[in-house]
Amino acid sequence: MKRITFLLFLLLTLGAAAHAQITLGDNNVFAPLGDDMNSGRRSDADLQSDTVKKTDIPVGYYVWHVSPRFGDVVPATPDTLPHWFQNANLTDGLNGTYNFLGNMGAPRISRLYFERDERMTHSSFIFAKPYDFFLKKPEQMFYFNTKSPVTNITYDKCGNKSTGEDRIQAYFAVNVNKRLGVGFDLDYLYGRGYYANQSTAHFGGTLFGSYIGRQYQLHAYYTANHLKTRENGGIENDTYITNPEAFPTRYGSSDMPTRLSKVWNRLNVNTFYLTHRYSLGFERNYDEDGNIVKITSEEQNSQLRGIVKSDSLPALNDTTALLATADSSARLSLAAPHDDKQDSVRYRTEYIPVTSLIHTLQIDKHDRRLTINDDPNNFFTERFLPGDSSVNKTDYMRIANTVAIELHEGFNSWVKSGLRLYAMHEFERYTLPDSVPGVTWAQTHGPFSLATQKYVRNYFTVGAQLMKREGRIFHYDVLGELTTTGKHWGIFNVEGNINFNIPMFKDTLRVTAHGRIANEQPSFYYEHYHSQFAWWDNGGLNDIFRTRVGGDLVFKNTRLSINAETIQNYAYFAALSTPVSTSEGISTYRHAVGVRQSSKNIQLFSATLKQDLAFGIFHWDNELTYQASSDQDVLSVPAFSAYSNLYLSFRIAKVLGVEFGADVRYFTKYYAPTYSPLSGTFATQDAAGDRVKVGNYPIINLYANLHLQRCRLYVMASHLNETFMTGESFLVPHYPINPMTIKFGISWTFHN
Repeated sequence: MKRITFLLFLLLTLGAAAHAQITLGDNNVFAPLGDDMNSGRRSDADLQSDTVKKTDIPVGYYVWHVSPRFGDVVPATPDTLPHWFQNANLTDGLNGTYNFLGNMGAPRISRLYFERDERMTHSSFIFAKPYDFFLKKPEQMFYFNTKSPVTNITYDKCGNKSTGEDRIQAYFAVNVNKRLGVGFDLDYLYGRGYYANQSTAHFGGTLFGSYIGRQYQLHAYYTANHLKTRENGGIENDTYITNPEAFPTRYGSSDMPTRLSKVWNRLNVNTFYLTHRYSLGFERNYDEDGNIVKITSEEQNSQLRGIVKSDSLPALNDTTALLATADSSARLSLAAPHDDKQDSVRYRTEYIPVTSLIHTLQIDKHDRRLTINDDPNNFFTERFLPGDSSVNKTDYMRIANTVAIELHEGFNSWVKSGLRLYAMHEFERYTLPDSVPGVTWAQTHGPFSLATQKYVRNYFTVGAQLMKREGRIFHYDVLGELTTTGKHWGIFNVEGNINFNIPMFKDTLRVTAHGRIANEQPSFYYEHYHSQFAWWDNGGLNDIFRTRVGGDLVFKNTRLSINAETIQNYAYFAALSTPVSTSEGISTYRHAVGVRQSSKNIQLFSATLKQDLAFGIFHWDNELTYQASSDQDVLSVPAFSAYSNLYLSFRIAKVLGVEFGADVRYFTKYYAPTYSPLSGTFATQDAAGDRVKVGNYPIINLYANLHLQRCRLYVMASHLNETFMTGESFLVPHYPINPMTIKFGISWTFHN
């Protein structure tokens, strides 16, 4: 009751504040980052003003990502947009396409196959993949260029002190000068869990920086993450959810018995990333109409002297120093020599890179530990090592160095494409417990002598990339690479995409096609894994061959995506379930996990239609997906998935943005991947054991999303339909989703 009263008071306060303000634009709509990093484009916040007394704090910033291998700048928008803010902290994703264990920050996997990260080459630490809701990949890191220091704090809350969820995120970014920017990012998540023994506690911290010079560019970050998940093995009996009337007493979510109680899965994920490049090129001058003009060095120096004199700037030796002072134009504008006849003529000078030398370094230091203090229900089928669970640990280290030389596109009229040649070396080291004596340490347990065994692998990759990214109509990007361990040849990857922008009906039709052919060696942990309750050494796994094609059509608010893939020798985790009955007569199962490889050729197909409709303040966003798999026993997907969001979008007093509506997630029944606490990954259900279908159950959320200047706020009733309907409310077998909860979130951006 106190929380509801507080939320009502906060809504009234925001409404009153809205009436007290004059019309403001949206501070969170940012101009995209252009190809020229010396551009002075900033966010629309530069132009905002109100009746509050002005200060001397300049406001404005832009952000970007970089491609992980070569450090290409990719325009981005910071996570400050008001639309969909209410879904930004949901573990099942913005539009509910992920299956997860119910609690915030729990392991998850997408129901849409073509959203999954199925690559195995250059991606060996598989235990981190189910936590991609919390962990960020190199290509997801934000870099900032700011006029003044910027800080954002976001807080999400639901439930109470015994069952609720809390998450606080904060980032800070500042520019030392116009080229050098630094910052940090903090993220803390604590989900106590509405069901017993399922808490999550994750903490992550990141330091990042970038330097954007005329010839030299650098991006770097270091991130350290500690993730702790309590494993409960799912509830003891699904009937507690599907048919609660079968019991004399209705159980609350926290009262339902679970299969495990004193089991923890801990991950440490630490990454250092550095990419930098040095470019050689020349300067080119343009007139006001964009035509290339030639001026002598004497004329250019005369122009610079004229600018310095007229603008009272400090003495500058070259255009590089002057570039650092440019702020308002996309390119530097140079004044023509002081002449009455040419006073109106202006030039801009642009540095044209011809060749770049690129180096990228990534160091990963990860580990996973499964702590099992008790197994009262004999949940695990097999036991391979005696003693306690201190042996359930694996360490992983990867050091990857990539060097590349790039010939840039567009430096000459006859150079229509860019070309990269590159080479990469990867060093990987794995540590597993083993029954080999005297390796690193040994501890005697009866007749066994336990030790740790180290495995070392070196990969060498050479490749080339051909791309065309300039121009308005036609672009393409093709990459091919060959990887070898020195002994194992045949690992290769060829992928590419092509897109057209076709003017049509005063808008643009975007047509994209992409494809990939790859032969991959199964990741190390598919071949070797040792622990107390799971053990395998699969030296005979075949390479996995994949062929994928797809495309997108985008016109206005309509997007159609079609994808197809063929997989040969598909390798996967399989849950091995042994049915048993408890002393109370409850039918349940024992759990084990192993690796299997399909001998069939598996085909997958997917078609997704996204359609956003608007009628004044009424909005209706939809995403419908059809999927098919040729082998539902090995790689199962739901035939139909849907997300629909119906809402009103309007402004109060022209300043308080409001979105009020409800959304629904739905998918048809299928044999969804189950979760294995032993491997910390999702696994195919055992066709000969305990196998159940999930789905055919809608999840409805009701929300209000508010936006006032740099403050965003939402209130949501999540899983609202739980209050008036019962059903199979599972996204993962035996792991029910949370009951109806009230969620609240606020995000505030500061400039100081």
